[in-house]
Amino acid sequence: MPGLKIRDLYELYPDMHVDEVAEQKALTDADVLVIQFPIYWFSAPALLKEWMDVVLQNGFAYGEGGTALRGKKTMLAVSTGAPESAYLPGATHGAKIESFLLPFRMTAEFCGMQVGRPFVTHCVRSLEYDDINARADDFIDAIQQLTSPVET
Repeated sequence: MPGLKIRDLYELYPDMHVDEVAEQKALTDADVLVIQFPIYWFSAPALLKEWMDVVLQNGFAYGEGGTALRGKKTMLAVSTGAPESAYLPGATHGAKIESFLLPFRMTAEFCGMQVGRPFVTHCVRSLEYDDINARADDFIDAIQQLTSPVET
């Protein structure tokens, strides 16, 4: 997709030391933020949590003068190892996937961002090649919808 920039945190920070200045600049330069990660133990991988702690600072992302993200669009793109049916009340994981994503939604809203619907891919370990391609096409469509100007 034209204009798409990917920042692989594990490639950029294999030592888990996130560069606050570089990441804040990347966020400031971006119009839209898509945060993509696999669900690990009902949450995000450790490096994403570290990124949030280091980058989303008072005065930058929230608080007095913290308007860098205000009005920007964002979307979560997550994958799970379990089927969608496991994410129902009373099922294996006990709640809908949106329940596990709520802290990320609340963080984005706290920073003044416009939060789009999450893009969720369940049961990734058992996806066939054609399924992966179909989900990739759906993901591109979801990003394009997120980045399209709102019609009035």
